[in-house]
Amino acid sequence: MLLSLAGGMLLGMLAALVAASPAAAHHTRVSGTAVCQPDGTYEITWQVNNGSWENRYAKITKLVARPQTPIAGIKVGNAISADTDGNGPRGVRTGVQRVPGTTTSATLTVSATWFERNGDRTGISSTDSGRAAGLKGTCRKTPRCVGMAQATYKHTFDGAKGRATVELAGDLPLCQDQKQEFLLVSYFAPSAKPSWPQYAHDHDIAVIDAKHRKVELKVDVPKCYTQVDLVWGGKGELITPMVGKGKRYGDKKLGSKGKPGSRSAGPLGAYNGGAVSCAQPKATFAPACDGSVTVHLSGGRYPVTFRVTATGVNRTVNVPAGKSVELPMPAGTGQIVVTERGKEVARYLWSRPSTCGLPTMSTESTCTELKVTITHPGQGMPPIEAVATYGTQEKKVTASDGGSQTIVFAAGRERAVNVQFPGHNHKLTGEYEDPGTCEKLATTGAMTARISLIGILMVAFGAALIIFVRRRRASTNEH
Repeated sequence: MLLSLAGGMLLGMLAALVAASPAAAHHTRVSGTAVCQPDGTYEITWQVNNGSWENRYAKITKLVARPQTPIAGIKVGNAISADTDGNGPRGVRTGVQRVPGTTTSATLTVSATWFERNGDRTGISSTDSGRAAGLKGTCRKTPRCVGMAQATYKHTFDGAKGRATVELAGDLPLCQDQKQEFLLVSYFAPSAKPSWPQYAHDHDIAVIDAKHRKVELKVDVPKCYTQVDLVWGGKGELITPMVGKGKRYGDKKLGSKGKPGSRSAGPLGAYNGGAVSCAQPKATFAPACDGSVTVHLSGGRYPVTFRVTATGVNRTVNVPAGKSVELPMPAGTGQIVVTERGKEVARYLWSRPSTCGLPTMSTESTCTELKVTITHPGQGMPPIEAVATYGTQEKKVTASDGGSQTIVFAAGRERAVNVQFPGHNHKLTGEYEDPGTCEKLATTGAMTARISLIGILMVAFGAALIIFVRRRRASTNEH
């Protein structure tokens, strides 16, 4: 019994001595934390602490890293103090290690020898390991840009106004030397619903690249039946005309369910609308100098049926889409009226073109007459009627084929002679000019007549006087 008690007391004393010995605290503490880096590797920050063994310090004698990649900041020979001895923060050595992004486990084993504060060896060494936290093996390289094949977008679309925007999604720009084009196009259409053929009216192309994340597209929208599409791609994707069994944009329209249109988030980039037909009936007129007219008819993008009426003319003219038709009208047809589906398109009454010659006039004056000569402008032009007025006198003539017609008026006191050409905005004016001898001749004749009259009177008086004298004498003789 006494022996058992003595043995127990001895074991207790030995245990107390062991607990109080330096070996109880001569261990380093090793820990690490891993963080995924943009280049796709883990960066592990290792810390080695000496454990504060009664102000003794440890000196690293061996390092074993798994994986075996370099550790910057911790090396063999480094001292790890419990207070201010050695390099680095108090009692801690810190190092950095890079390992692949697929790493799931990393350890660091540190062997160290312990020294007294005065530098004497304690004769004690330790080997301790630590494991890095945060390694999942899923670290991937973080891209600095996004490639065309992976890029996604978001867009807005207002087809009725012909407006759209497209923007690169996410925070990264498109990679250098890469670009993505987008097309906004408006069409003439035969109705307000999808129907064909359609013809491109206006289009706009915008490009997203490394410097441009967002673009705006604008097109003019026809003021008639139309279709507007927002399309993945550039000018090479433009379809015109879009015919019944021809190509379509399909899933290239942004906002479609399939790729590539589905790579942009937003409304479907397709619009159909408008309230009136896009047919564009037009009539122009080309008058000739001979009085004829050529009527030029066109219908724009779609077939148009015209009706042309005039004196003795009532015709229906069909003009194919994108074509024109010329209809000759003879001289004398009067006013020409062009209609389309009962609506007047244009009307025209022949007038002399400015390039046609005009008639001329010359006058010749005598003491008794005024001669007015009208000269026709030339061959190939229609006859021209002239109405000349001199005082109360009025006369008409018709000149043609470059010839002349002369009107003769009796000379009077009036000076002006006016010539008008019915149907033409043209008027000529001339003058009767006194030859300068007519008034003198009239004065000489009057004087001669007066002298003759006096002579006759004197002869008559003389004859009467002779008769009187003779009778007087006869009477005297009788007595």
